[in-house]
Amino acid sequence: INGGLLPFVTAGQFLPGAPMQKLLFGTITVLDDELTKGHELGYSVIGKAQGFHLATSLDGSSHTMAFAAVFHNEDHHYYDTISFFGVHRTAAARDSQLAIVGGTGKYTNAIGYATIQTLHLSDQHITDGVDTILQFNVYLTQ
Repeated sequence: INGGLLPFVTAGQFLPGAPMQKLLFGTITVLDDELTKGHELGYSVIGKAQGFHLATSLDGSSHTMAFAAVFHNEDHHYYDTISFFGVHRTAAARDSQLAIVGGTGKYTNAIGYATIQTLHLSDQHITDGVDTILQFNVYLTQ
């Protein structure tokens, strides 16, 4: 079954009564996700989010994020980036904020912040985050 020699976990390896959030503490997730103009299906892809986030709270309520939004042109060549760093408070009642700590191309030396909102679709089941959609609103200073 595991001919590819990939690591796997069986139910017997989990501690009885251990909440999933505590098992995920310290987990690093690498990002290479599409960026679109909107969250509905069919919006055009404008680039990728590449970087990582780290589960940094025992209760699973926050993740430290470090990634770049890498934008492409009409020919799908990647030119411009905006770099983000900060803590996404997944359990917060209001939006989280990340610092914009730089960029390249037309965003060279970008400074500002971004708000993050986790969008829950009405027909979506609560998952471990695999199907989560994040909406970013970016505010850059001149």
